[in-house]
Parts: sequence; C-alpha cells; structure tokens
Amino acid sequence: MTFVKNRVPALSHAQNAIPRDKLKSLFKSGVEAALMTGELPSRNHGWKSVFDKFIDLMGPDGSWFPSHAKVAEKAGVSERTAWAAINALESIGLIRVEARYLYDPEKGKTVRTSNLYEVVVTKAQRAIAILAAAARKAKEAAKRQWAIASRSSMAEWGRRVIHHLPATAAEDPQLN
Repeated sequence: MTFVKNRVPALSHAQNAIPRDKLKSLFKSGVEAALMTGELPSRNHGWKSVFDKFIDLMGPDGSWFPSHAKVAEKAGVSERTAWAAINALESIGLIRVEARYLYDPEKGKTVRTSNLYEVVVTKAQRAIAILAAAARKAKEAAKRQWAIASRSSMAEWGRRVIHHLPATAAEDPQLN
C-alpha cells in the first residue's frame, strides 16, 4: 500500500526544524489569544481540555496525527466534542489539517485513513491555513452532496423501472 500525495503543499516551515516544545508553546499561546479575543468560544465545555490534550499527543519528532477518538479519550469528552474543537482550531487557522489517503486494493480506490496536523507559526501561514481549510471543507461538502444526489437519482431510476414492469405475464404486451 502506498500513500497518495495531497495536492495542498506543506507549510513553508519544516516542522522538524522547529523544536517540539516551541511548537507546543506557540500553539498554546495561540489558543489562549483566540479564547481572549473571542475567536474560540470559551463557553464550550470540554474544548479547553481537548486543546490541551490534543497538543500533548504530538510525537517527539513533531509528527502529529492523533485520531478524534484518541483525543476524546485523553480529554475525557465525546468524540463529537473533540471533532468540533479540532474543526474550530482549523477554521481560525491555528492548525493545518492534511487528509491522508491510502490505496485500498479490495475497494479498488483510495480511502481516507487519517489526518496530519501542523501547527501554524506565522500570520501569513495562518491566512493560507484558513483558505485551505475553507477549500477542503467545500470540497468535502460537494462530495457529500454529489453522493446524496447520485444515490437519490439511482433510487428514482429504480422506482421508474419497477413501476413500468408488468405485474403478471398476461399484462406483458411482448408475450401476447
């Protein structure tokens, strides 16, 4: 199995060039500033815990790809709360999310396996991360809409075919 390259380029800084402790402190100070300015709502219960545990799951080499379930387990919240908190971080540009894919030979297509997270360091990178997040979410929403539309059109087609089938052999004009 091989990884499929993502079309979105990596951030301009090398994650490994910045020490892990520095990335963690930049992330935590960014979260605190966002909470103070109101970019992140402070009233959401459990989000602060999610932010703290989320950054603690960064690997020693700066790699960072925990699952929503793992973050929720460590923070003591539901998976939905962890997912919402991480999405909020992405939407304001504190982190950058890169979807990772793997080719599944059984399904004959690439499937999403996990996300890779990056701490955004500069204001320019933050602006790029906000745009990338909006583009990724729009693409995913379009894929969902297309899937819903194709399922409903296939179901409608099936209803039309079944509706026009004769109920008995006597009603079939080709047999008469």
